[in-house]
Amino acid sequence: MIRQKKLAAGSNSSVVVERCQVCDSADLESIIFIGYLPPVNTMPTIASRPAEQPAYPAEVLRCKQCQLVQIGLIVDPAILFPPTYPYTSGTTKILRENFAELAQEVSQLYPLKSDDLVVDVGSNDGTLLSNFQRTCRVYGIEPTNAGKLALEKGINTQISFFNRAAVKNAVSSQGKAKIISATNVFAHIEDIHEIVDCILEFLREDGIFISESHYLLPLIETTAIRHNLSRTPPILFGDGAEVLLEMHGMEIINTRRIPTHGGSNPCLCGSEGKVSGA
Repeated sequence: MIRQKKLAAGSNSSVVVERCQVCDSADLESIIFIGYLPPVNTMPTIASRPAEQPAYPAEVLRCKQCQLVQIGLIVDPAILFPPTYPYTSGTTKILRENFAELAQEVSQLYPLKSDDLVVDVGSNDGTLLSNFQRTCRVYGIEPTNAGKLALEKGINTQISFFNRAAVKNAVSSQGKAKIISATNVFAHIEDIHEIVDCILEFLREDGIFISESHYLLPLIETTAIRHNLSRTPPILFGDGAEVLLEMHGMEIINTRRIPTHGGSNPCLCGSEGKVSGA
């Protein structure tokens, strides 16, 4: 039973991780502390004077019970992803190629009909969804102004953080999804059990959830861990991902390693006993 905990969202501050975000164990081992890091992507204008900004302790923890590796501090997402957040997926060639390949792979494994719905959580400028746009219905949920760029491309997008209210609104207007994806997003969201419940509420019984998240080993191998720690407190998935999904009646169908964000693993997940075509 996962106990109620204080959340960083809405605090305009941060919350220390004292228990594992997946299994709730208090047996957390400190692996490395690399100092205090400010949020990235603030992008001050040219010729503006330097200004003080907050910095947060970046410590990596390992849960001895479920082996989940996670960051020891969660920062309010409104600080990390304000409306003016400047990053757009479409400007990165490796992401455009990865999303096109992912869409092709998913479409081959799970052929989509014109009335099927594909949803992207943290959809940014709609780069991933654009690969499905001519095949079926698409819908994005994005908290920053990047979602307005997706709207300009004709991609239906709700400008919101992903939560139960956003899901209720989406299901009411769109119905349930055949595919839900969260690329470099799923592991950045706190209260992860609530997020999985929201995904399942949005997903059809025969639906597939695609999670593409940081993986610890390639991050270390490529020395990309410092950048990713400075961006947001990610969960660096390993065995803990399987534990999390099993707790919600889901299973990993397929996974592989890709080079994006210093090293990631896209996982195709479905409800146990309800997945066809895998």
